[in-house]
Amino acid sequence: MKLFYADTETTGLDPFRNEAFQLAFIIEIDGKIVCEKNIRMRPARPENADAKALEVTKKTLAELATYPLRAQAFREFTETLAKYVDKYDKADKFVWIGQNPEFDVRFVRALFKEHNDNYFGSWFDSRPADLISLAVAAKVKGLIKPENFKLGTLAAEFGIEFNAHDALADVRVTRDVWMRLSAYLQPPKPKPVQAELF
Repeated sequence: MKLFYADTETTGLDPFRNEAFQLAFIIEIDGKIVCEKNIRMRPARPENADAKALEVTKKTLAELATYPLRAQAFREFTETLAKYVDKYDKADKFVWIGQNPEFDVRFVRALFKEHNDNYFGSWFDSRPADLISLAVAAKVKGLIKPENFKLGTLAAEFGIEFNAHDALADVRVTRDVWMRLSAYLQPPKPKPVQAELF
């Protein structure tokens, strides 16, 4: 199984108006981490940046202006994907895992569109896996009792240190929490049946 744990930092909440300026991800294949990357990219439309988004991420427009050009960052991203997935093989895809992954997926799809690349779906399964859904399942089973489903709260549930609003830190914590929740939700192993003695 090819898993793609990812998180973005963006200049706002609207993928049509705002842009991702950081894309961090971990690629795991058959249980082994094979790649960890943190790609930064300069906003092409800094005038659309939301002041609140910059405040939350502790970034300034001046700092973002020093990041690599978007075309360079996009090329680095797709070249990395190509090392692990054959985009021409319909059965070979990453499963995107994240905390509310639809948000990040929308911004990365917009990045593909910005570069006239219609092949986002050649790399990724169309159904991302949401950490929140897994956490809800664990809560329903009585395995965890978080007061909410924010990443920091879920991390605290497992004693995992959390430094919010840096994409790479967030994605590492996302993976750690995903692994813990997955282990919690594993069905118990059946006990070996002993043959009756006659």
